[in-house]
Amino acid sequence: MKYSTKLLLANCIPIIIFAIISLIIGFTQFRSSLYTEKEGHLKSTALAALALYSSRGYGDYGRKDDGNVWRGMNFNVSEETLIVDELKKQTYVDITFFFRDIPEMTSVLNENGNRTLETSAIDSIKEYTLNQGAQLWCRNIKINGQMCQAYVIPIRQESNNAIIGALMASQSADSFNATIRNYILTTVFIMIVILFAVFVFIRWHVDMFSQEFYEVTDKSKRDLLTGLYNKRSFEDEVQKAILRRRPDEVSVLLILDFDNFKHVNDNYGHQVGDEVLKAFGHILTRAFRTKDIIGRIGGDEFMVFMPGMTESVLHRADEISQEILHELHILKIHSAEHFSCSIGIGTDATGYDFNNLYLLADKALYESKERGKACYVRYSSSDTIND
Repeated sequence: MKYSTKLLLANCIPIIIFAIISLIIGFTQFRSSLYTEKEGHLKSTALAALALYSSRGYGDYGRKDDGNVWRGMNFNVSEETLIVDELKKQTYVDITFFFRDIPEMTSVLNENGNRTLETSAIDSIKEYTLNQGAQLWCRNIKINGQMCQAYVIPIRQESNNAIIGALMASQSADSFNATIRNYILTTVFIMIVILFAVFVFIRWHVDMFSQEFYEVTDKSKRDLLTGLYNKRSFEDEVQKAILRRRPDEVSVLLILDFDNFKHVNDNYGHQVGDEVLKAFGHILTRAFRTKDIIGRIGGDEFMVFMPGMTESVLHRADEISQEILHELHILKIHSAEHFSCSIGIGTDATGYDFNNLYLLADKALYESKERGKACYVRYSSSDTIND
């Protein structure tokens, strides 16, 4: 995995995790606050309905001979629909009047438009409201087969404060669920937009930082004067290339050493000497392939490793060596001219490591020096083995 990818993930993953946690916490708090708001709305509506019922008639509630529930002798609860209908019109909340555990009056309509109520909360109403006198908040109950929320309060007799029934304010959960669903969709959309913007911002900074990092890293691998690989980086790159070598490939290593470079520094100055070395680096860069590994090992010594070579193209190492010697001969830096170098070429098809390949090329370099410099010598591993 690339460094820039790792850096991008390292920055984005915590933000994504934080966003998910925030979304979950936000949703939980929103849902809780929505339930609290719904509970308060239904409770206040139930209390308003009870106050309206209490303001009508006078006396205790009871079932009369006509089968209806009356309050005193002048208020027929079972026939009174104006209160519940008016409250439903104003608050969109259904009101149900229970006499004991029987829904005596309701604004709930079934699918046929008739006032009727069947609820899964009847057992809870009996246990908590009718028996214990407690107010009851029902988050999810079924009324006529539909999921609803409801708030139930007890109804007490005026004479002895005994519980004779309950009053329930209820509302379909569809709007509640739709509100939550819209909140989730809106929040997720906003979160995605924010995360995308943050991702683009982080990606931009990561790209900038990665570019600077690669530039700094690359500079640490390079010789400051020539821009070629330094000794350590050159050896690392060559060892990697040797490990990737296919069985039919030949490893080719060239060692190039300036002839009489001290004479250049002594006679023309170190500044000219540096310009000569830079010019030599440019000659090597032009002469070799882009995939060839070129390094300045130290002082006036250079090395080149040519990966992917075969026996049929080994002559290219000789041809390139001749081109380099020619380019050096015609090179002129200020008043300095006619430079030369000695080149040792080591080739191996048997699987030499870098150290053995280096010894092979170094032996060839020594031979080229012995022959009078300004030339090249090539040794193969088979030549060395036969010696």
